[in-house]
Amino acid sequence: MLRRSLAGIVLFVFVGTAAFAQAVKEMPRTPIKPINQPSIVDINTAPEADIVSIGIERTIAKKIVEGRPWRSKRDLVTKQLLTKDQYEKFKNSLVAKRPSKKG
Repeated sequence: MLRRSLAGIVLFVFVGTAAFAQAVKEMPRTPIKPINQPSIVDINTAPEADIVSIGIERTIAKKIVEGRPWRSKRDLVTKQLLTKDQYEKFKNSLVAKRPSKKG
């Protein structure tokens, strides 16, 4: 008798968890964003303060603003404003959008 009731309880728990598992849907996952994610700065339009905010020194940021327009962010290395190491550090935070030609 005890075995029968124990088997019934185990069977009930097993069926109950299987039914519950089918009923629960996995919640959609949203990507986790870092709290202090660096913003993307356009070196052709951003003010000097925005360029400094990603970690570039103020004197270099001033030269970037004065040297506009830039064809690409890689120009900062070819014109020797940034070293290759500095460029590797900041390249994901920089973009050089070309101004649109209005006809």
